[in-house]
Amino acid sequence: MIVASLDVNFKEELKAKEQWLKFNVLSEAERTTALYSTTQVQICFFITVLHRIARANLTTALLSPAVGGS
Repeated sequence: MIVASLDVNFKEELKAKEQWLKFNVLSEAERTTALYSTTQVQICFFITVLHRIARANLTTALLSPAVGGS
């Protein structure tokens, strides 16, 4: 725990995650501004989150019964 708290990369990743957790409370203009001012760590985190969301949505779509009796 102490080693992780002293690790600069860990602190940057944690900071990025905290900022993205607050992202949904921003207005559309604030979100756009935030996206244009992101760091490399934040971009990587955002991409990871989007991939997981897409994978979860794809899995749900594949496992759901067909709509309309198809």
